[in-house]
Amino acid sequence: MKLLGIAIALSNLLTIDAFRSPVKRGITQLTFGLEDNVKSHHHSSGPFQTFVEHFSASRSGTDTYLQTQLSEIYSNSSIVVTQDYYFDIVRFAAGSPESVVIRELDEIASIKKIVFVKPMKRREGIGKIAERVVFGGWNVAWEDKEFKVIVATWAETYRQVTQWHIITDHPESAQQFIRSCSDFCSTFSDVVWVFEQGGWRPDRELWEAASWEDVVLDDAFKTSLQSDYRSFYKAEKTYKDLGVPWKRGLIFLGPPGNGKTISLKALMKEVKVPTLYVKSFHSWGGDEMGIRDIFARARAEAPCVLILEDLDSLITDMNRSFFLNEVDGLEDNDGLLLIGTTNHFDRLDPALSSRPSRFDRKYTFPNPSHAQRRDYAIWWKDRLHDNSEIEFPDTLLDEFADKTDKFSFAYMKEAFISTLLTIASGNEKGDLDFRGILLKQVDHLRNELETTEAMSFPMTSFGRDSGGGGGMGDMMAYRQMSMAVGDDSTIYQIPWIN
Repeated sequence: MKLLGIAIALSNLLTIDAFRSPVKRGITQLTFGLEDNVKSHHHSSGPFQTFVEHFSASRSGTDTYLQTQLSEIYSNSSIVVTQDYYFDIVRFAAGSPESVVIRELDEIASIKKIVFVKPMKRREGIGKIAERVVFGGWNVAWEDKEFKVIVATWAETYRQVTQWHIITDHPESAQQFIRSCSDFCSTFSDVVWVFEQGGWRPDRELWEAASWEDVVLDDAFKTSLQSDYRSFYKAEKTYKDLGVPWKRGLIFLGPPGNGKTISLKALMKEVKVPTLYVKSFHSWGGDEMGIRDIFARARAEAPCVLILEDLDSLITDMNRSFFLNEVDGLEDNDGLLLIGTTNHFDRLDPALSSRPSRFDRKYTFPNPSHAQRRDYAIWWKDRLHDNSEIEFPDTLLDEFADKTDKFSFAYMKEAFISTLLTIASGNEKGDLDFRGILLKQVDHLRNELETTEAMSFPMTSFGRDSGGGGGMGDMMAYRQMSMAVGDDSTIYQIPWIN
C-alpha cells in the first residue's frame, strides 16, 4: 500500500495543473493525496486513474487490462485497438494531404516526458527539447469522421509497447483510419531503409548522400548502368508478355574506391521506388531469420531495390543455401531489382558469380584510366575555381593524370584532401604552392600503395587471367559475352538478356 501511495503522489506532481481544479468543463476529477490512497484505489474515475493504478501494483497483461478497463469506462462506444508500428496520429496530422485535425482531450490528464534530442550533425545546431507522451488522449477529426484516441506506452520484457485505443461508434471507420494513417506513416519517399542488427531503420542521410553529377565514370559506362535499372522499372509488361519473371540482378565489382558505393547512392537517390540497404544478415534469430525478414520486406515493398553491399562477406557456408532459396523465388520476387557489390569477385560463391538467373549482369569498376584521372582533376579544378588563393594551372591536369597510374578514385581524392589540409595548416606562412604540395602528396600515396601491394597476397586482375584461376577470366559463358566500355570498364551480360 505504501508503494501505491508513492506512485499516486508522484503522479500528482506530474499532473498538478490537471488536478488543481476538482471540476473542469463539467467533468469530475479527483484530487489525490497520500491520505486518499485506499479511496483512489477502489474508485477509478477515468482513463488516467486506470493507467496510474495499474502500474502502482503487480499486474500482468497490460494490453488486455487497458483495453477491458477502457471498454468499461466508455461502455456506450466501441474500442478499436492497434499496436501497429507505423500508426502515429501526430505525424499523420502534420504531413498527410488528407484532412486530419487533432486536439488533446480535456478529460485526460497526460503523462509526458521532456527529452533532449541531440543533433545527428554538428551543422544542425545544438539540439532541441522534445516531448514524449507516455499516456494521453486526443479528439481526432478525419475527413467526415470523429474519434477519441487514447495512447499508452510501457516497457515489456526487452521492448517498448505503444498501444492506441480508438473510441468510436463506427468501428469500420476506425479501421479505415488505422489503414490510412499506417499507410502514410510507413511510406518514406526520401529515405533509404537500412537493415542492421536485426531491424530496419530509415536513413535520410544515405538517401541525400550523392547524385549522378558527383560520379566520375566513363560516360558510356555510366549511361549503360543508368539505362539498365531505369528500363527495368518500365518493362513490367514486356517481362510478363514474354513469360519471364519481372526481376533483375546486378553485381558491381572491382577494386575498392572506384565508384561502386557512390554509384549506388546516386541510384538510390534517383529511383522512385522504395530502397532497402542491407549491411548485415545478423539478427537475434540468426542469419536465416535476418534473410527471411529482408526478403519478406522486399516482397512487401515491391517494386523496390534491394542492395547487398560486400556480398562476398554476407554469404557464408552457414547461410548460403537459405539465401539462394530466397533469391531463386520466382513469382515471390516479382518487381525486385537485386544489386550486390563486391571488392573481391574471385571470393564470391560460384552459385552467385556464374548463375545468370540470380545476377544477370555484372558491372566492373576498375581503377580509372588516364582520361578519367584527368577528368577527376578537372572536377577538382572547377570546385576550387572560386578560391583566389589557389593557383591550379591547366598543365597540372596532365601532370596529375600521368603520376597517378593505378590510383583508385579514393586515392586521388585523398591526394587533393591532404593537399588542401596542408595548405590550410600553413596558410599563415603564405605557403600556397598548390602544385608542389599536390604532386608531393601523390608521391607519398604512391609509396604507400606500392608498400601495401608488396605486403599483400597476389590478387586476381579484373578483366584478364592472372594464371591462378578464378576472377573474371573464369566466368564461363560470360567470357564470350563481354562488352568493353571505355578504356577498362566492362559489362558482362547473359545471352538471353538484351
